[in-house]
Amino acid sequence: MKRLIFVIIFGLFTSSSFAQTLPDFDAIKLDKREDFNAAADNAALQASNFLLSTALEKNNLDRLKSLEYVIKWMSGTPDYSFTLDEQATKFAKKNDDLLGLYMAAMTKYVLENKEDSKDQNKIKLNAVKLIIEYAKNEKNKVKLNSELKKAIEADNKGQLAEYLNH
Repeated sequence: MKRLIFVIIFGLFTSSSFAQTLPDFDAIKLDKREDFNAAADNAALQASNFLLSTALEKNNLDRLKSLEYVIKWMSGTPDYSFTLDEQATKFAKKNDDLLGLYMAAMTKYVLENKEDSKDQNKIKLNAVKLIIEYAKNEKNKVKLNSELKKAIEADNKGQLAEYLNH
């Protein structure tokens, strides 16, 4: 039990410090229900934080491995469910990088806000807010398409929730 508490505290510390040292995702098995434990969740949060704190680069192996892990974790976790609705992912059409970031943002939100993890509208709203924050940072090299610009404009007006639900 002490070991589990230590792992959780250590995981929270490392993820909040945005350490760029990533887990060995290949060594983390996600084959059965029991595999989706605190360590697996922590790795998903680390991967999400990494993706949301590094610039888009097509050939960055760490980004690719992180995204692969997030997708595998999202697909198998018994504790959370995710919806990729059309309105929330409109800005990601023809841009797989943004879709991957949206998935990382949803993962980050549910793991950091467990009390809201069943509310798909809160997950969607807050994940899109994370994407907007990411896209506004020029160092991340996001090309703003018209839908992303509309989402940013709606967010600036305090109308993002309405934009996402129309």
